[in-house]
Amino acid sequence: MAHQSTRYVGDWIVIEARPNKFALSRLGITVTKRYGKATIRNRFKRVVREAFRLCRQQIKSGFDLNIKPRNLANTAKMQDVMGEFLRFLAKIR
Repeated sequence: MAHQSTRYVGDWIVIEARPNKFALSRLGITVTKRYGKATIRNRFKRVVREAFRLCRQQIKSGFDLNIKPRNLANTAKMQDVMGEFLRFLAKIR
């Protein structure tokens, strides 16, 4: 996915966006073991999924989004991740 995607780097997350040939947008979350233990990785994934669910109406259809955490993302609150997610969505449109 990294070859043809556009990358957006923020304080909490990194988003790689690439157009797809479908009428809907898809979400991928990549969290490596280096990020932390399973509970920390799962919390990040829950927060990102919830942000994606709440922002679904504002996401332009036909994109594959892959989201990765930055080092300090485990201290981020839902509002922090969601604000950054919305800011990147405005750039993707």
